[in-house]
Amino acid sequence: MGIADFLKDRISNAPNWLTEPLLHLNRLGPLAFGPAMLRFKKTIPTIDPEKKLVEMANYAIKHVPYYRKRYKGLTINSANEFEEKIDFIDKDEVTRNYAEFLSDLAPSIPHITRRTSGTSGKPLQIEIPSNRYITEMAFVTRAWEHAGWNYGIRASIRKKILPAGKNYIVNPATREIIFDGYRTDKEYLAMMAKVMKRNHVSSIYAYPSTAFQVLKLFQKYGIDISFIKHALLTSEGISTHQYHFIENELGIKISSFYGHTEKLIFIEQRDVNTHVIEEAYGYTEIVGPDGNPVCPGNEGELVGTTFYNRVMPLLRYRTGDYATLSDRTIPESNYSRRILSSISGRHEKNRILRHDGSYTSSTVFEIHDEIALPIDGIQYLQERPGYMEVLVVKGRNFSSGHEHRMLDHFAYAMGGREYVKIRYVDSLIVEPNGKTLTVINRLT
Repeated sequence: MGIADFLKDRISNAPNWLTEPLLHLNRLGPLAFGPAMLRFKKTIPTIDPEKKLVEMANYAIKHVPYYRKRYKGLTINSANEFEEKIDFIDKDEVTRNYAEFLSDLAPSIPHITRRTSGTSGKPLQIEIPSNRYITEMAFVTRAWEHAGWNYGIRASIRKKILPAGKNYIVNPATREIIFDGYRTDKEYLAMMAKVMKRNHVSSIYAYPSTAFQVLKLFQKYGIDISFIKHALLTSEGISTHQYHFIENELGIKISSFYGHTEKLIFIEQRDVNTHVIEEAYGYTEIVGPDGNPVCPGNEGELVGTTFYNRVMPLLRYRTGDYATLSDRTIPESNYSRRILSSISGRHEKNRILRHDGSYTSSTVFEIHDEIALPIDGIQYLQERPGYMEVLVVKGRNFSSGHEHRMLDHFAYAMGGREYVKIRYVDSLIVEPNGKTLTVINRLT
């Protein structure tokens, strides 16, 4: 492990008495994300999205077995030709043909594995370049800057399980203080506010549902959070009600964006009805049931194509998420950015009611590590308030150790083992319309 990776990922394990002072010694600002990120970020307005698309499509046809077999001898010359000649794929197709989607050049490109659960219940495994954070953070920090963030210290409240005996941990390299988003008692929240104020925190980094819940409780308990100026929200859609409470009632400027593990699409939310597609991030299509592009005012499925993953490139990947196209655009130096009036993401419907009356989303339950390997399907079922049943289709090499780790993971999110039951099934529940949902909530 290099020094940069250690500072980014491991230094927060050190005692707070050491890391908290180091937090204030880090005056690098944008340089904290590395010079490579800054260099790339400067090029974003000048990127030619169609050129990127053509380059990646031809690379995939040449170097990726799946595309080489399917489109042998084909050369793509334009976006129109790409849409005419390349077919859609989805998560099931990638899962069935996983090895075929790996580039011939993958062994020579440093990369890491990412896994997540999705609408079909079976975890998706995807390989991404190890240095993907360079491009990723360029787009993320660009969106944060639009909301007024200036690289100050941020409080991360993202349902992270902290080490035993620690109320918070500090990562001076990334300039963040990480709190336990599961703890919502008055004493813990008062401590959280005190630590944030002491360290001049002006931004919180959280899931929208977590930010809304925690900010509501700060208000309920009369805890001063007037020093919080920005809410950097991620991984979930934000409802109109949540948006108005955070930005209009509390006066906290929101930065929110749509993204996903596959890293094909990035959409920045500027206000309740303005979602701006980042055209330089990947090739984004909004297609109707017939597979053709939708007209402004109509809803369609979001389909994405990577620009920056030469390890496992995905072309015309159906996300299962939907959006409504607007007739508005925002000009960039070298292209125009399309605007969506709404996004109907999968996460918006995936809520579980905890025993304390608070809600948590399936984002919190998603399995991103080695636990996912021996699972062929997973689904969260709620039939009574506060209790969740996890339906699991065992995969090869599943063991009792995996069960214990899963139970600990889900029990922490739900507030105790007594609120979680794991049930092993041969297949997941399929809805009458043929869809297999991640969350089935029968309370409403």
